[in-house]
Amino acid sequence: MKLLKKLGVMLLTTALAIGSIFVSNTKNSYAETSYKKQIYLNTVYRYDIDGDGDKDRIEVYSSGKKLLLQVNSCVKILDSEYFPEEFDYDVKIYDFNKNDKSSEIVLTSCGYGSWNTRILKFKNSTCKLNKCYYDAQISSYTSSNGMITLEECDWGRYNKFANAIGCFSCYDKVRINGYNAYNQYTANTTSYIRKNKYIASKDLTAYTSTSGTKKAFTIKKGSSAYIYALYQNGSKRYIKVKNKYGKYGYVKVGTSLLFKKSSCVWWR
Repeated sequence: MKLLKKLGVMLLTTALAIGSIFVSNTKNSYAETSYKKQIYLNTVYRYDIDGDGDKDRIEVYSSGKKLLLQVNSCVKILDSEYFPEEFDYDVKIYDFNKNDKSSEIVLTSCGYGSWNTRILKFKNSTCKLNKCYYDAQISSYTSSNGMITLEECDWGRYNKFANAIGCFSCYDKVRINGYNAYNQYTANTTSYIRKNKYIASKDLTAYTSTSGTKKAFTIKKGSSAYIYALYQNGSKRYIKVKNKYGKYGYVKVGTSLLFKKSSCVWWR
């Protein structure tokens, strides 16, 4: 089982590494990766995580099948199925947004070919933020505005797109400000996905925007397209595509495969 876990992680790591070049605005390409402190199991730490000038008591420990985090008198479950022999666990303190005067505690768990990332924030003995991002790991962040970039695959927040385009990897963005996490609507695809030539399984209408009102062009059945971004706002979903003539548009995503199965990416 340990060998299977390592093999799965290696395959997913390779897929993400292939697409690890950022393809967003190069003027804003600088992003940080540093953390403030690593938290090891069964060790008590003193660190001011809420910016009030007092050092908080922080400890990560296991109890039965649970991995727990205690901050002062507050105890939160990091993982309700804690299997250290099968999964790798990493807990660190970050300062994602230098303007909100508080820090984050982040758990990254890795196993069975996927990552999960949990972000927590505390004020004294109260947990004010506890968000888990599945099939995702922190790639970078920009402390001037609290924007985090997560390398994410098709079991994550954008998982419903797998019904339409198959397996994928993307850069999911989340903004941390104070004790709130704001999920962004657009995730750029990785270069590996952008380079894949998708073949339309039927005529597809591409719109000029995600409002879906003005037609930009039609991707004819059997024609090629490239996927540049995923857009998700509630139940509204679009993929940003480029056709073979270099024009961009937005195709609405439903529950069925938009492209020929043989042209999609499959790694699971």
